Amino acid sequence: MAATHLADASALLELQQPQLALRIGGLVVAGLVATCGVVDLELLARFDADDRADVLVERRFFQRVPCGDTVLDRAIVVQGLVGDPPPATVHLIVAATAELAGLVLLHDDDAFDRIAAATGQPIERVR
Repeated sequence: MAATHLADASALLELQQPQLALRIGGLVVAGLVATCGVVDLELLARFDADDRADVLVERRFFQRVPCGDTVLDRAIVVQGLVGDPPPATVHLIVAATAELAGLVLLHDDDAFDRIAAATGQPIERVR
């Protein structure tokens, strides 16, 4: 089954919250949530060295969306649309990855609300 969502690290970390885990977890278990290299890097940075290997194995079960030069070019354009102060680079890249892949961006970060207001892309806040 093809993914319908791309989850930012902020949304994936909410899997630890029981009230949110059911909703997000259902999408994950159904194979509807994708990842990208930038999300994986951001997520892995939040774990210590002992846990990173396990987290990386888990990440391999997600469909992967490319986040190459086309995504970076879109992130640059969106940075100009959002205004000052610009969102963090990682937020711009993750949002552009979801937008260009035609996926709903799952998140829990105000930066994505600002980006979506400028792009019109579909987003879903997890809380």
